[in-house]
Amino acid sequence: MPFWIAAAIIGSAAYSANEARKSRQQAESQQRAALERQAADQAAFQTKLSEQTSVFGRQAGALEEQSRLAKEQLASTTKAMSEQLSVAQDQLALNTKAYETGVSQYEASRMEMERKAKEIQGQIDEERRKAAEQQATQLKARTRGGRRALLSQERLTPELGITQDTLGAGMGMM
Repeated sequence: MPFWIAAAIIGSAAYSANEARKSRQQAESQQRAALERQAADQAAFQTKLSEQTSVFGRQAGALEEQSRLAKEQLASTTKAMSEQLSVAQDQLALNTKAYETGVSQYEASRMEMERKAKEIQGQIDEERRKAAEQQATQLKARTRGGRRALLSQERLTPELGITQDTLGAGMGMM
């Protein structure tokens, strides 16, 4: 029986060793397959990386070209805008000068019109005063001279008085 036990132990050890060897070989083959897959994946990754690098390089070149064109356009636009700004500032200066000249001309014409209005108003006031004086004189002559005074124009203006060549109702003497 000990023999059987020893044989069983040895058989079980041989079986275990055989299973371990099979496991190790299977693990090695799996490891090799994983390494081969990893190598293939790495090669594919390198290929894809080189493709992306070339695509990114082309894109970078295109972006650099766009940047250069944008800089040129910006420079030309800036130059054109500065020229337009200069022209606009010159025009503004001219418009401001014209406005100030127009305002001063407006002020001068307004003052001239005010002066003329005052002068005309003075003339109108003088004519009113003369008309009022004449009416007052006529009223005075009517009230103090009676009916006969109304017939004579000389008596309507008593300041002139009666001259020697007139008598009464404006008849001349001979």
